[in-house]
Amino acid sequence: MARAKATTEIGNKRIDTLIGKESSFVGNIDSTGTIRVDGKFEGEITTKGDLVIGESGKVQGKIKAQNIVIAGHVSGEVEAAGKLELVPTGNLQGEAKMTLLIIEEGAVFQGNCQQLSKEQKEKGRFLQIDTPKEQKGPQQNS
Repeated sequence: MARAKATTEIGNKRIDTLIGKESSFVGNIDSTGTIRVDGKFEGEITTKGDLVIGESGKVQGKIKAQNIVIAGHVSGEVEAAGKLELVPTGNLQGEAKMTLLIIEEGAVFQGNCQQLSKEQKEKGRFLQIDTPKEQKGPQQNS
C-alpha cells in the first residue's frame, strides 16, 4: 500500500495522507489521521480522522470517516460518524449514512441517506456538551 506523508494543512487540520491530483490509487486505506483525495481512488477508505475529497477528486467505492467533505465526485457507500458535507462542486451518487448532513446549493446528491441517531454513535468519539440537569435531593460528589 502506498502512503504519502504530507505536512499540508487545511485550516488547523494537518493532512496525514494525500492522493495528489495527478495520481490514482486502487486498493484499501486504513488510517487514524486526516486524508485528502485530489486524484482518482478506487477501493475502500477507513479512517478515524476526517476525509476531504477535493474538487478534482474522484472516488469510487466505500468510505468511512469521522467527518467527510465532498467537493469532487464520489460514487458508492459513504459513512460519516459525524458530519457529511457536500460543497457546491460536490457530487455524491450512492448510499450515505451520517449524523449530520449539509448539502450546499449547487451540490448534487443522488441516492439514499440514513441519519444515524445519537444511540448509534460510538461512545467516547464525541465530546458531550449537554446542559447539566438540575438534580433534586442531596447532591452527590463524583
